[in-house]
Amino acid sequence: MYYVDEIQGDDTKGNGTTAAPFQSTNPVFAASSTATVADILVAQRETPESAPQFVPISGAAFKKAKKRYDVALRKQRKQAEQEEKNANEAAKKAEEEARRLEEAKQIVLKPDPSLPKARKIKLREAVQHREERVKVSGWVHRLRTQGKDMRFVVLRDGTGYLQCVMTNELCHTYDALTLTVESTITVYGVIKEVPEGKSAPDNHEMVVDYWELMHRAPGGDDAFGSQLNEESDPHVLLNQRHLVLRGETASAVLKLRAAVVRSFRDHFDGKGFTEVNPPCMVQTQVEGGSTLFSFNYYGETAYLTQSS
Repeated sequence: MYYVDEIQGDDTKGNGTTAAPFQSTNPVFAASSTATVADILVAQRETPESAPQFVPISGAAFKKAKKRYDVALRKQRKQAEQEEKNANEAAKKAEEEARRLEEAKQIVLKPDPSLPKARKIKLREAVQHREERVKVSGWVHRLRTQGKDMRFVVLRDGTGYLQCVMTNELCHTYDALTLTVESTITVYGVIKEVPEGKSAPDNHEMVVDYWELMHRAPGGDDAFGSQLNEESDPHVLLNQRHLVLRGETASAVLKLRAAVVRSFRDHFDGKGFTEVNPPCMVQTQVEGGSTLFSFNYYGETAYLTQSS
């Protein structure tokens, strides 16, 4: 005989007795798949505060509770099967990835000696060196894989951006499979205009024939994309300011500020002005105390720096 009390019962701590009744019929069906109407007594009260009177569960209530339990049990089994399937697939995928990485370690890239010597350039010079074999070093700004035999890498060197296309074995090495954003690499190849209808920085891309990894940036939880993104809170952006400045928007703002300051300097220099750097007025002694010049500024002590 099992006792059920929806108000004072507990499915976790209860044992189905009058002293410790269940809160629902689910534990009853879990304990006995052959439970019948006669095996279950439910609590009834005239008021929520009155003592319970246990009476046999009605046939309709029993059928409804049994159906609800069977549905929940099927969902639970289906979820367990799906979790097991996902775990097996994840293990299989991890095993396959480990095998790929081991095989990739056997692939060694070598430069083609028959190709002309590559000229070292900056990305701001890329347009002038189209259809030439060049050498460029920089940071991996973006990384996109298309199938197993093609990878697009957008390179950044501080002077511009260049889309690089890697194919076949260039994508199959261990360094290629583990390449991360913000890693530094050197690429060799010919810069060509992109086909009509396609787009890339400066409307050209490098067809890579050889590349080298200079330094691999962290991956996983320490990867660049895990540190910040477009939806990061302001305090995260401030704490990761050195990474924010690597983005296109933040770096463009710095370049614009530099251009404005340079324009002012060029203008006044052309007019015969001389640029001077007077001391800054500060409220704290940031240098050796005796070397600072102090003065009264509206009732407060202020200082003039000596090294600005």
